[in-house]
Parts: sequence; structure tokens; C-alpha cells
Amino acid sequence: MTSLMTNTSSMVALQTLRTINSSLDDTNNRVSTGLRVNSASDNAAYWSIATTTRSDNGALGAVKDSLGLAKSSVDTVNTGLDTVRNALQKVKEKLITAASPDADRAKLQTEIGSLLKEVRNNAKSTVISGSNWLSVDSSESNYNANKAVVASFSRTGDSVQVDTIDIDTSKFKLLDSNTTVHSAVDSAVTTASATYSTAATTATTAFDTAKTTATTTYDTAIGTADTTFAGSAMDAAAVAARDAAYATAKNTRDSAFTTAETTKKTALDGAVLALKNSLGASGTNDLGILDKSRVAATANGKATVSSIMDIDISKLTSSQNDLDQIANYTSIVDAALTDLTDASTSLGSTASRIESQTNFVQALQDANNRAIGSLVDANMEEESTKLKALQTQQQLAVQSLGIANSSSQSVLSLFRG
Repeated sequence: MTSLMTNTSSMVALQTLRTINSSLDDTNNRVSTGLRVNSASDNAAYWSIATTTRSDNGALGAVKDSLGLAKSSVDTVNTGLDTVRNALQKVKEKLITAASPDADRAKLQTEIGSLLKEVRNNAKSTVISGSNWLSVDSSESNYNANKAVVASFSRTGDSVQVDTIDIDTSKFKLLDSNTTVHSAVDSAVTTASATYSTAATTATTAFDTAKTTATTTYDTAIGTADTTFAGSAMDAAAVAARDAAYATAKNTRDSAFTTAETTKKTALDGAVLALKNSLGASGTNDLGILDKSRVAATANGKATVSSIMDIDISKLTSSQNDLDQIANYTSIVDAALTDLTDASTSLGSTASRIESQTNFVQALQDANNRAIGSLVDANMEEESTKLKALQTQQQLAVQSLGIANSSSQSVLSLFRG
């Protein structure tokens, strides 16, 4: 039956064309965006997973930026430490020169003072993002020696975790302007130095007394032996007996000397140790590498207390006491150089860890991008083929609809006479 009101063929052709147009729109959208899942309506599960992963990737990007900033900070501090170490090495060389008998120590002190000023300026100018890790004031309320660098972001179920790399700047700070600690250290230096000086004087006096007593005893023993054998016939037996008396006297004296030396050294070593302990208890170890008070002592018991920044040889002479002080200054600088080397080693290890973590975070981002792509990216080869097929189907559907619509025109032939 042919009906003018209801054209079933046209309705079917129109529905087919609508379906093809809808599929063509979807395919065009995939081709233009490169995604097969653009919204939750396309695939709710995949869209949810991809959206969460994209969010995590954004967090990882922030972590990578934080690591980059931390790496820059560590590199800047390392540069500052290297500059200071080079200047301090020159100070050490000047002190070695100052140990020469004819050295002009006043001029050498001028050079040393210039180098120490350069060191202070370098420490104060090593600024990273508005903060200074080398020249600090630990008395400030907002001071925190621990610098926590965001190092990772991870998700377990609905919970997330942010981990950090902790950098303890107290291990390599150079200067600390904490006046409270400096005052305590200065007071401790005065007291401990006086105590050491008294102990050293007592030990030296005891040594000199013991040495004098041993020498007197020796001279008396030699005199007695000479008197004993002076009037006798010096046959072989008498000579042997006299020589034995001499030897006994010498051994007794030498033994007394050795005992006195050991006693003196033990006393001086104890005094130096007490000096170091007193300074340690005063808080000097809380100061920086360059302004902490250090103790150095020569083998003969001459001790010197000084920080790197307080070294002054301008008034020292070529006396043994002053030469010992120069030697102690050299030891103090050498100890500071060792601390700087340890600090650079620690920072180098931290820089290596930061770089490794940066590479790991980048690898995580790449893995997440691949996971997102596998879920929501469109297969462009497949979509291209589908697009061409749908375009062909659309053209055929349009023609089919035209044919279906033209069928009603045949009714007119029934009414022609």
C-alpha cells in the first residue's frame, strides 16, 4: 500500500542518515582532538582514570620544578664553598710563608685580611631565592637549618603522599651572626684560655724542677764517683767500677728526664683537651665553619684558640713561641679546609640524589602519559579509514533518502487521465 501520510521507506532512510551523521560527528571529533574519550559520557571509567592520572602528572610536574630549584640552590652553594675554599687555601699558603725567619708578617697579614674579607663577602653574597645558606643568623625566629625539598608525589588508593629530601645547612654554614652564642663562646675562650695557661705554666714549672733535680742528682753522683776513685790506683777493675757509676748516674738522669717529659706532655695534653671541651660546651660548634673557635696545639704544648676570621700575625716575631702560634694558625686553617671539603662532599651527594630523583620523576611522567594515551587516545589510522567509510555511507544515505522521498511522486500518475 502506498500512503501519502506515512512514507516508511523515507523514515527508515532518514533514521539511517541520522545514525551515520552521529557516527560521523563522533569520528570527526576524534580526528580533530586525537582522543577517543573526550568526556565521561564517552567512557566513564577510562575518563576517570585518565583525569586522575593527568592530575597526578601535574603534581609530578610541580615536584620536578621543586627539584630543579633545589638543584640550582645546591649548585649555587657549592660554587660559594669552592670560592671560599680557594681563598682559604691562599691564607694557608700565606701562613706557611709567615713561618720563614725573614718574612714580613705585617704585609702578609694585609694579604690575609684581604682574603678573609673576600671570604666574608662571598659567604654573604651566596643568596638563593632570597635566602642565604652560608651566612646566617640562627637567633632569628624564622631560622630553620633544615631545608626540605619536595622530592616525590605518590598515590595509594584515595590517599596521597609527598616525600622530601632534607638538607641540613648547619653542616656547611660558614658564618653565624648569633650574638648570644658568640658572647658565650668569647666568655668561654677567656676562661678556658686562662685555665689552660695556668695548667701549662704549672706543667712547665714542674718539668723544669724535675729536670733541675735530675741534673743536680747526676752531677752529685758523678762528683761522688770522681772522689771515690781519685785516690786509688786506676786499675782495670777501678775504671770499670767508675764507668759503671757514671752509667748508673746517666741512666738515672735520663730516666728522670723521660718521666718529666711524659708527665709534662700528659699534663699539657689534658689541658688542651679541657680547653677543647670547654669551648665545645660553650656552643662554638653551633657557629659556622669560619667563625667557630678552634683549638690547635704544637708538640711542645703551645696551644692557640682562634676562629678563621680572627687570625692575626701582624705582631708576631721569629721567637719560638710566635712561630708555634703561626703553626697553630696553619693547623686551624687546615682543619677549616677539611670541613669545607666535607661540606662540598655532602652537597655533591645531595645534588646527585636530586638529579637522580628528577630523572625518576620524569620517567614517572612519561609512564603516566603512556598510560593515559592507551586509555583515551584515538587510533588515527583506524579513525581515518572509518571517516572515509562514513562519508561514503552518508552520501549513499542521502541518495537513498532522495529515492524514498521521490516514491510518493508516483501517486500522481494514478490521477492522470
